[in-house]
Amino acid sequence: MVRFHGAEIGRVERGGRLERIRLFIGPDGGPADVRLTEAFATLPEAEVRTDLASNLFGGYAPEGNQRRALAERHSFDPRDLYATLEQFGSSIAGAVTFHSEADPPVSPPSYESLSASDLGRLLRRAVKDGDLAVRDDSRSMIQGFQPKVLLTRFAEDGPWLQPHGGSHSTHIVKPQLPSRPSAIHDEHYSHQLARELGLASFRSSIGRAGAATYLAIERFDRRVSGEAVELVHQEDLAQALSLDWVDDQAKFQDPRDPASARRPSAMRIAEAAASLDEDAVELWIRQLTFRILIGDNDGHAKNVGIIHLPGRDTLSDIYDAVPNLYQPGRIDWNLALAVDGEFDHRRMSVERIVREADSWRVTSRRRIDAVVQDAIERFARTLDATEVPRETTPGMRAGLEWNVTRLLAGQEIGQPRGM
Repeated sequence: MVRFHGAEIGRVERGGRLERIRLFIGPDGGPADVRLTEAFATLPEAEVRTDLASNLFGGYAPEGNQRRALAERHSFDPRDLYATLEQFGSSIAGAVTFHSEADPPVSPPSYESLSASDLGRLLRRAVKDGDLAVRDDSRSMIQGFQPKVLLTRFAEDGPWLQPHGGSHSTHIVKPQLPSRPSAIHDEHYSHQLARELGLASFRSSIGRAGAATYLAIERFDRRVSGEAVELVHQEDLAQALSLDWVDDQAKFQDPRDPASARRPSAMRIAEAAASLDEDAVELWIRQLTFRILIGDNDGHAKNVGIIHLPGRDTLSDIYDAVPNLYQPGRIDWNLALAVDGEFDHRRMSVERIVREADSWRVTSRRRIDAVVQDAIERFARTLDATEVPRETTPGMRAGLEWNVTRLLAGQEIGQPRGM
């Protein structure tokens, strides 16, 4: 059965193919004041189109090696969506949960306290095995490619806890990778910039467990009250646009076919944002500009989120926005989404960003000019005021300063000296 904010809204069955499920909405249709998704309506006593239901729920599954590792550990095909939801659907992103009819309606949360050595062991396992370091009884999963561990912490200085069964995590903990030791420090620095700019509200911190270093990130789809975890519903834009959940490339715009309806674009995301609250389109412009400024070449549709609140739908905090262009081995100048028809980061300019947003035809050119200019000027001030951790990638801070200086001067970003 499928529960949404704790209330049963329907059931899922196997579909005609491994990667498909069937979703039948119950007589109540779910909470009236919170939307399940932008992709389809939850009409009472109706069956949802199987491709739409599958791409929504499949979009909550891990990707790539992590999905394969989890499936192998539990002996099912990584394309088997029903088996994935059956095994790991009790705690996923957002406020949807999946349960067998034999499960009790309410299971008491259960957590195991972790010592520093326990945490270090989990982090090393996440890197080595790529399976989220889950316990055998775990019913949790989360999207993404990167090694990570899902943990719970009820106070900022409290112990780390590992959820059992369907208990919910509050943090995503990313281990330092031997091949890219500065990556978590770069991401943490990006979080600091985003918070100062009002693009994110979650906190993050660098921690150590023995010899292991990690980045702990508060989940923006969880709220903690005492020792209770409240679920906040969210989906990403790949789910909202019903992109193929099995295809790991479907989240990127296709340079060979930029207008493909099977792939995202900045315009398609803007059109989705226009159906949300009145600030969502301007927020999308600011998020897109921020990703250009930091040199994030991985800002695909799964890294843009929608939060569904009672009576309100809006874009989520910006997340997974990382200055990848300055990390050795990740210097690919092509962005995940074209801006004004151009993928090459070196060709970005204020005029190009403005023309892209103007092509959406959802807000005035004058307002776009003001929003883009304000976003860049505020970024410049924030960059000057935010201390750079010494563990970040050498040259990264200089690269960000180059980007903002070039844009403020009305020029294309070009290629920073020394790269």
